[in-house]
Amino acid sequence: MSSQSIANRLESARLALTNALGENELLSALAPFGYDETRLQQGQSLYENALTVWHSQQQKQSRRRAATAAYHQAATAASRAYMRGVRLCRTLYRDDAVTYHALGLAGNRKKGFAAKVAQMRLFYTTALGTPAILSTLTGYGFNESQLQADLALVAALESARSQREVESGTVQDATQSKEQAITALERWMREFVTIAHLALEENTQRLEMLGLVGG
Repeated sequence: MSSQSIANRLESARLALTNALGENELLSALAPFGYDETRLQQGQSLYENALTVWHSQQQKQSRRRAATAAYHQAATAASRAYMRGVRLCRTLYRDDAVTYHALGLAGNRKKGFAAKVAQMRLFYTTALGTPAILSTLTGYGFNESQLQADLALVAALESARSQREVESGTVQDATQSKEQAITALERWMREFVTIAHLALEENTQRLEMLGLVGG
């Protein structure tokens, strides 16, 4: 169900309930059919709950979009830094098979998240933990501080992915709550609309006050 469709349905419920509760002539006409003020307040409560839950879900969707954007930015930053190091080391160690493999330079770069991060961490921890490699890289502008900064980008990527998953989970929960709240309201409104047409069938003006003309 689109946001526009939900908005339209909520507005229809708000109009009908607000006017039914606020106009004495409508209350008087509906009460004999079982829709007195107490019962209409039940519908009002369902409307208010549906509205609140829907707004909450929209806010959580916005946070998920922000978290997804942050994840992609972190992935781009980590990959760019990593590939600069990979390209340099492939040139420096193309004739040193032991170091070449120790840094994980052979073959294609991994695609899956876990494998890709493991490949990145292998590169940085090996470079930082091997004095000879660190000494060589320092001469090409990749000193310990730079390598640590690039490794921190990998940690930031992992954190961004975790946050994206958290936000995705909250959206799923919020969506389920929204669907339940909207369904409860619509079920109540369907019966109300049917009874309102019966109660007010001789007075089109009163039906119009409820937004039900043509409904």
